[in-house]
Amino acid sequence: MASPPTSQPPVSLKVVVLFLRVLTGVFLVITVIILSTNSITIESQGTVMKFHFKDVSAFRYMFSAAIIGLVYAVIQLFFTISELATRIKYPINYQLEFYGDKIISYLLATGSAAGFGVSKDLKDAILALVVLDPTDPVDNFFSRGYASASMLLLAFVCLAILSVFSSFAISKHQFT
Repeated sequence: MASPPTSQPPVSLKVVVLFLRVLTGVFLVITVIILSTNSITIESQGTVMKFHFKDVSAFRYMFSAAIIGLVYAVIQLFFTISELATRIKYPINYQLEFYGDKIISYLLATGSAAGFGVSKDLKDAILALVVLDPTDPVDNFFSRGYASASMLLLAFVCLAILSVFSSFAISKHQFT
């Protein structure tokens, strides 16, 4: 059985895909940097307590989602650059992009939602106990949580757009 003729997508579409893959990676790197440097030291009544992002489960989930997404983004970036350079796209890469973009985008979306949710809930709980001003380290801790969740959300948007492109690409190719 002969395979159907395959037409190559235009170079401009490949450049857009490359740009979105780079942008996804940049947003994920920023997320990892913000989260990994997010810590506070609180001194109260002679007791010093240090909190790090690892102390909040949702932040750990966000960090894990960002790392997994970053690894996937780097792998796909390699494939995209390779495809642009050689003008050859291997059939397995259509499936990897299709399933990978879907799975990783859902992972990033849930990580972002977890970050927004925990930042709001914990900040509200602390505000119920004490009044925070914008320069308070606790407020900065949660502001960084919001910032990293926002970057993760932007990475999700880029990957969701790429997911649409990969859906169109796989629908044009049949594999036996």
